[in-house]
Amino acid sequence: MSNKSLLRLLQAPSIILLLLWMLIPLGMTLYFSFIRYVLNNLRKPEWTTPSISNWRGLGNYEYVLYKSKDFWFAVQNSLLIVGSIIILTVIFGLAISILINRTFPGRGIVRVLLISPFFVMPSVNAVLWINMILDPVLGLNGLAIEGLNQILKDLQDLPLLGRFFSLWPVFEPISFRATQTSSYAVIIMVTWQWTPFAVLIFMTSLQSEDQQQIEAAILDGANAWSRFINLTIPHLARPISIVIMIQAIFHLSLYAEIEIVSRGNGNKNLPYLIGEFSSNNIGAASATGVFAVILANIVAIFLLRIVGKSLME
Repeated sequence: MSNKSLLRLLQAPSIILLLLWMLIPLGMTLYFSFIRYVLNNLRKPEWTTPSISNWRGLGNYEYVLYKSKDFWFAVQNSLLIVGSIIILTVIFGLAISILINRTFPGRGIVRVLLISPFFVMPSVNAVLWINMILDPVLGLNGLAIEGLNQILKDLQDLPLLGRFFSLWPVFEPISFRATQTSSYAVIIMVTWQWTPFAVLIFMTSLQSEDQQQIEAAILDGANAWSRFINLTIPHLARPISIVIMIQAIFHLSLYAEIEIVSRGNGNKNLPYLIGEFSSNNIGAASATGVFAVILANIVAIFLLRIVGKSLME
């Protein structure tokens, strides 16, 4: 037996196990998506078992696409949440990493504190933000608005400027559990948690930036913004692409934050919609899962092309 054959024989068990680990759940999802499989149906008890006799064809896909009122909203909300988080984390990550990429007293402690939010559990992160910070009554959100209103009230008693401040309205705290704003709460809390990841990647990459080029640019009269655009951003092109790709993969599967903030009330993404369907209609949940896999692969292929292009440059 040749060395290549022996190597392949030794690798075969792990490869086969990995394929089974991937293909069996995917195959079951595809199978369930083509049958009527409803866990609690007294009118049609035969639908409560995953039998081939309950074959429905593309019926589950048609139901999800055309009859489910939440599918397209979930797709749009998924893209809104993922896109907003990626943009904000990249912007804040660049700003913070450049700010701390210089010598100052306590830099080590500051770096540790900046990275620490990334290690908080998603559910704990959501509970802390929605109750202690964004709550309109007991959170910092409500306290800050109450303090602002009190300042405006005190300013109205001034002899000359009081009339001007009396024209200001009374501010009301934002309820981030409401339908229109709950997705913004998810974006805020996940951005806070994942910005340290971007800071860590960018800060590590900035350590290898060519200092001779920066010194030459300073001698040529280039200002800080010009050096950032023409030197720092090209140097960080690969790390930025990697941060975008990794975050897109993780944030497409957000669930805990949405459940804790709004229980899906007007704020659903595809994983949350799958969870709602799976409580009873396994066929519709499986069809939605197939659409989620397709969307994730489209995003992954697009991002991989961006990353590959940046790595080839």
